[in-house]
Amino acid sequence: MAAKKQSVDDFSTQLSAQIWGHRFTDGQRGPEYVLEFLNVLKGTNYDFGANSYSRVRATGLRQFIFEGDKEGAKSGIVSLTTEQRDSLYELVENKDELNVIRDFFRNLEVPLADGTGKPANRSWFAKSLYPLHESLLFFELRTLNKGETKSYSFERNFFARGGELYFLMLSYGTENNLVLREKIENRLKSLLCKNKAIENIVTKISSSLETSKSSTDKPAYLKKNGESNKEYPILPITDDPIYTEFAIEFNNLINLNIDIYELFELMTSLITFQIGRYMLKRARLNKDKVTLFFDCLDAQVGPIQALSARSFNENELLIKNKFEDFFKQSFKEKFPSEKFVNENLNNWKEDPELLIELLGLSRLSKVRKNKVAKVVQKCDTYDKVMTQLFNVVKDIVSDQLKKHQLSIMRGLTRDGGYGGYRRGSKYRYFMSDTFLQALVYANLEPGKQTEFHTFLEDIYCKYGFIIGEIQAKENGIYEKSKLNVNYFQRNEYALREKLRHNGLLIEYSDATAMIRNPYEHAGQVSQ
Repeated sequence: MAAKKQSVDDFSTQLSAQIWGHRFTDGQRGPEYVLEFLNVLKGTNYDFGANSYSRVRATGLRQFIFEGDKEGAKSGIVSLTTEQRDSLYELVENKDELNVIRDFFRNLEVPLADGTGKPANRSWFAKSLYPLHESLLFFELRTLNKGETKSYSFERNFFARGGELYFLMLSYGTENNLVLREKIENRLKSLLCKNKAIENIVTKISSSLETSKSSTDKPAYLKKNGESNKEYPILPITDDPIYTEFAIEFNNLINLNIDIYELFELMTSLITFQIGRYMLKRARLNKDKVTLFFDCLDAQVGPIQALSARSFNENELLIKNKFEDFFKQSFKEKFPSEKFVNENLNNWKEDPELLIELLGLSRLSKVRKNKVAKVVQKCDTYDKVMTQLFNVVKDIVSDQLKKHQLSIMRGLTRDGGYGGYRRGSKYRYFMSDTFLQALVYANLEPGKQTEFHTFLEDIYCKYGFIIGEIQAKENGIYEKSKLNVNYFQRNEYALREKLRHNGLLIEYSDATAMIRNPYEHAGQVSQ
């Protein structure tokens, strides 16, 4: 049977999915991971043991909120029908009230940026709101034009990707700790169901405008349910102890005594960092420790900035090497033996399309197909197929790795606030105020504290974070850098100052400083 037609993008994405999981893509922004995760959890009725979840369209509500915005690629403008508008007027005493309500919701739009930091160009059905209540959680849609009739369906290709996988991480991470699982479920339910006033307004608007109910939509699946044609997210490994760490950190964060609006940015920072950490762990080809050297001096000291950029480059190389190693394994599976190659080589030379189909790259551009065809003509032995052909196909696929897979890591780093770049400089690791707060809150329960140098050692052992002298020497980066120890001491002091300015550190003397989580434990919020 001929292989399913694929482009090089498809091939690259499938390899990536086998390493990291099915549904990580470079188009996602940090807040969308959080929104997707919350959508999934809400759709399971806050149950990490669920195998499927329901989805909400909220088409009419969103048309009302984003009326006047871009409709889609054809540059249309979304607008309500006369019937919809008349229905809304029945809900208020005067028409101006509707504008006030619309403005309130529009001010809740979650700002999204593209890879260059500019506002993302999204149509109205791809925009999201801060989840002040679960009724403001809904899935991305896409338009289905049938003649003059316009309808909307769920856009699964974009929405519910990384969010589903993060749900699975917490699900697997709490399988053996159901008390922790219940705490997370209950806390998120209390946060997302607390604001009854918003729920009442949304219910009235939705009831007035919606023509179909989300309950009529088929559920989305989180795990295989016996029907092979049902798509579901896949994590290549389900028993990684890192998932338990994620659950504990996440539970610490959400139990701060603050509301969901304040938590949202912190959750974005923590979740994107956790996913990035997971991807780096999966990228290791050996058991060597993954490290991140942080520039805490705000790019003001060249040698420290350069060390941080080098650290980032080394971790990107981990991703690249893992991908190429996995590609090598996949390529060998296509050509299982010398006998197989010898039996088919002449056929491939006569019809290179047979070889391209075998490789699963039938939708390659004509130029790329010609590259494959030319090299196979020069291959007259098994060894040449496994070297010359391998190198050409690897180069083609690696182009897509650079374009897409490495972009995922850069997006996570940037949106999580634990790295990025300035114009004219390289990507490097640094700590934004939000990331620093999320880091402390995730590792210190509300009201708890720890000594500053103990904290530095803890985050080195747990995450591979290198900031000051002791960890730099322990790791060997100090000796390799040939820098004066003073550079690392200044970097450490800069972090200490940043912690102090964020209200996360109390100094008792030059030698003694305590990092603290200043918030109280939220406890259970009554419904």
